[in-house]
Amino acid sequence: MTAAAKPKEKARQTRAGWLLCAVPLVGLAELVLHMKQTSSDVVPESDWTVAREIVKAELQPDDLILFEPFWTDPLGRRTFGELATMKRSGRSDERRFPRAFEVSIRGAHNTDLAGWKKLKETKAGTITVTLLENPSFTKVIDDTLDLVNPERLSVSRVDDGVEQPCTFQRGSSQGGSTVVPQGLLVPADKFVCQGGHVGVAVLHGLDHHPHVCMYATPMQGASLRMKFSNVTFGSSLHGHSGIQWLVERTPTPDKVAVTFSAFDRLIGTHHHKVGVGWVGFELPTAEIDGKKGDLVAEIAPSSQRQFCFEATTRREVSR
Repeated sequence: MTAAAKPKEKARQTRAGWLLCAVPLVGLAELVLHMKQTSSDVVPESDWTVAREIVKAELQPDDLILFEPFWTDPLGRRTFGELATMKRSGRSDERRFPRAFEVSIRGAHNTDLAGWKKLKETKAGTITVTLLENPSFTKVIDDTLDLVNPERLSVSRVDDGVEQPCTFQRGSSQGGSTVVPQGLLVPADKFVCQGGHVGVAVLHGLDHHPHVCMYATPMQGASLRMKFSNVTFGSSLHGHSGIQWLVERTPTPDKVAVTFSAFDRLIGTHHHKVGVGWVGFELPTAEIDGKKGDLVAEIAPSSQRQFCFEATTRREVSR
């Protein structure tokens, strides 16, 4: 090796040495961060218990409970137990609730509640419990999900104008549909039709949130007609729809059409386009506000089998 090359070789060896030293330093930094993540930032079980008691003391039947950030939802539901009802955890939307208890950690907040009025904030150790008031509350009068029983609902398959009644069956829930992997859970209590069924289920939406809704299987060669009896109407008909997330994640031009009518008059039609995810709709019913009668929902023929929807009669509440 020449004299000129020796300094270069020494510099190269020095750099290599520093690089070797950097490896354990990176490992040490990762260990410190991991310890911080799994120790000081972990919410103690006692904090969840205190938060539950804070909410329980002031909770009203129509209040919403939600956990933020969303990944804490299973932790919150585990401790809150029966307070975290299916209608709260698998809600269609927030407007149906007059108030909300937001149980949050690390300063997280639900963006859908950004315009709500803060009534109270309480600390439960590392958890913040915030009571909020809804400025755009729409009171639910009748919820079609509560009417899925043979006393209040009749279901039929309509093929070329010929109605074929579907039979109501009670049983146990079955695994997801074989149409697509991880399909909707087949309801235990359901109306069984030739080529489909209708019952209350929980949809795994495109937003990866659970949504309680009516699993109403569209049919390829016939319409599916649902008649809800003795429904009290308000100023509007609110609803939401979705398709199992595995299907929705690949947008297509396909649509599922649901037409609503009452007193032999059209209320309106909602078209669900594959790929939009859990989406809401609102149809005005001011002309029948306060009346009682049958609400008819009819799903047009479609190849999209994993369809789920919900509908409620509502009235705006002034604040």
